[in-house]
Amino acid sequence: MAPAPDHSHPTAPTAWSGAPQQLRAAVQAVTGPVLAATEAPAGRTARLRLSLEVPGGRVFLKATPLSHRHAHTLDTEVLVAPAVRALAPRLLHHGTADGWRWLLFDHVPGRSADLSPGSTDLDAVAHVLGDLAELPAPNAVATRAENRWAHLGTDLDLSLLAGERLVHTDLNAGNILVRDDGSAVLLDWARPGRGAGWLSAGFLLAQLIDAGTGAADAEDWARRSLPGWAAAPAGAADTFVTALTRRRAEQTATCSPARRTEREKQLRSAMAWHRFRTRT
Repeated sequence: MAPAPDHSHPTAPTAWSGAPQQLRAAVQAVTGPVLAATEAPAGRTARLRLSLEVPGGRVFLKATPLSHRHAHTLDTEVLVAPAVRALAPRLLHHGTADGWRWLLFDHVPGRSADLSPGSTDLDAVAHVLGDLAELPAPNAVATRAENRWAHLGTDLDLSLLAGERLVHTDLNAGNILVRDDGSAVLLDWARPGRGAGWLSAGFLLAQLIDAGTGAADAEDWARRSLPGWAAAPAGAADTFVTALTRRRAEQTATCSPARRTEREKQLRSAMAWHRFRTRT
């Protein structure tokens, strides 16, 4: 995930100085000496996430050991980066050092999006999602939406989700950065998908409902603000919501105790959305 400086805090001495010496040397070979480091909120795909003050300004470092189970997702971000240059912080450099994979991004001043009911951030979020809906998936993105959820039931016609657009499958508030000028960019392209252009809007709607917007109000906003969702066939949207609900049930059943409360809340939101769609 790229930086959200307004929520960061001064790092403990071990965050940068405690990183492997060869990793620090590799980063400073392209940035010059690191003058200060600020730790960003914790993410799940990278062990080290730092905003670095360097002679040329600020950059954002994301790094994780190659042995980490999510290390491959940093490779995915590298492959997707050229396709999302207009929608995401620019990838400046990347490499491996001392058993770590590292990525260096432009530092984008801003804050995590507010997805609560009535938020003034939603116009900016809708704008960037509109741009994403038109973006073809690059060849590097091989995971198709209809295949990702194929295990959730043969009764679902997941071909309704198929397409050739790039899909962001994790549009939580922390992965949407509202810049100082009010525009939004999308962070953390660790798990992109290939599918229908309206699917990213569906993942956003799930987050809006998680954040407290009722399903009816969320759908009404989407019909007015997200042309892709408004144009999606009703049967396809129903299939998406059903699959999402089943996936969240699966995640709730298999998650760690530390995430159980969060997962149960997400499942309740999905079930409420599913009930709404099956009533209308």
